[in-house]
Amino acid sequence: MDWNWLGDHFALDVVNTVQLQRGAYAELIDSVADLQDWAELQGARVPEVIPDGADIVTFKVTRDHLLSLLRAVASNMDVPRESVEHIDEIARRHPVTRRLDLGDGGGVGDVVGTDDPIESLCARAASAVIDLLNGPDRARLALCDAPRCGQLFLQDRPNQQWCCSACGNRARAARHHAKEKRGS
Repeated sequence: MDWNWLGDHFALDVVNTVQLQRGAYAELIDSVADLQDWAELQGARVPEVIPDGADIVTFKVTRDHLLSLLRAVASNMDVPRESVEHIDEIARRHPVTRRLDLGDGGGVGDVVGTDDPIESLCARAASAVIDLLNGPDRARLALCDAPRCGQLFLQDRPNQQWCCSACGNRARAARHHAKEKRGS
């Protein structure tokens, strides 16, 4: 798997583990090995090792709630109450406390109250989405409208429609192709 979009806000890296293909989201985490590969690329943001036999369904359920919530916010739609409740429940059950890290760890949060790596990962993800939606970056949250993307991203400028230049090129090419087709 080519995880070329990694390195954005952690909440976005979590929800973007699905990808829009032919109008429907396709799963990018099909196995424990996929989740471990993704987690290793996160570096210090996910210090947990995902063990063989881990319950990745728990991760996917939490990720799907985060995705529903962030898509609703980015689209200025009503937020799904069940997603808010799911995220708040994780935050209550496994709060994430911050620690000062002046080294190369990037200020990693420490999960309190669980040794389970999947629950810990879900707690980190819930904490990240809470930070994103309660902070100034909420106004920058957007959904890429390029064909075959649908990724969530943080806008660098108010009118930005695409998450990257490749998506902008793809969207312009699709628009040109549609225009040519209408003209023939």
